[in-house]
Amino acid sequence: VDEALEKGWIKAYYQPIFRSVTGFLCAEEALARWEDPALGVIEPKDFIPYLEEAHLLYKVDLRIVELIVRDFKTKQQAGVPLVPVSINLSRFDFEKIDMVEEIRKTLSEAGYPPSVIAVEITEAVAGTAPTFISKQISRFHEAGFKVWMDDFGSGYSSLNVLTDFDFYLVKFD
Repeated sequence: VDEALEKGWIKAYYQPIFRSVTGFLCAEEALARWEDPALGVIEPKDFIPYLEEAHLLYKVDLRIVELIVRDFKTKQQAGVPLVPVSINLSRFDFEKIDMVEEIRKTLSEAGYPPSVIAVEITEAVAGTAPTFISKQISRFHEAGFKVWMDDFGSGYSSLNVLTDFDFYLVKFD
């Protein structure tokens, strides 16, 4: 993964999010893709679980934030209006580094407010260490970020999750 990051093989692909009422683009989701020069595009299912298991996915997630910032600058130079971009975080991201501070710092150094990034956390992440994750969600909110629940309904879903955590938006599986 270090070689892939160093050589720029990890890319941010953007999936548009449209507001259903207006049909207008309201946000994008940044998805990590690995473009290996020898193997071609490696599907997320073929690298994300292994990086999670090795507790290294935080490196990819932080790179995605860096790529978003780079792409924001490119869009601004081209006169393209910016829309918020959401990023997915792994439960292991919170164990290895201070994700709230790292993301905040990256945006601040580039001159962007936290409102340009939304953080997506899956129901599985929320269920792993509820007190700790709830604290991290609060820290994201205090820093000015919106936190979304991703993939609600994909596993053992409980509506209590929606009352136990302060999510700005819920994405259904």
